[in-house]
Amino acid sequence: MSEELTDLERSVLSVILKDSHRPAAITRILNNRHVECDQNAVVSTLNELEKKGLVERFTTKAWIATSKAERYSE
Repeated sequence: MSEELTDLERSVLSVILKDSHRPAAITRILNNRHVECDQNAVVSTLNELEKKGLVERFTTKAWIATSKAERYSE
């Protein structure tokens, strides 16, 4: 089963693949990479990626990619 990811989902995964981050930090990193998004879009994307089993909450507020997400790394 091949799961198609959006550009934003791929960008979020690239940020949290190696280290956990909070949504605000993810938003700031993506904006510095010239990816148009706001914190609400990042949170929504994280929730969708969690449903797909690609990310998980590392702490109460921080997120990290699961090992399953490594195949989507850029």
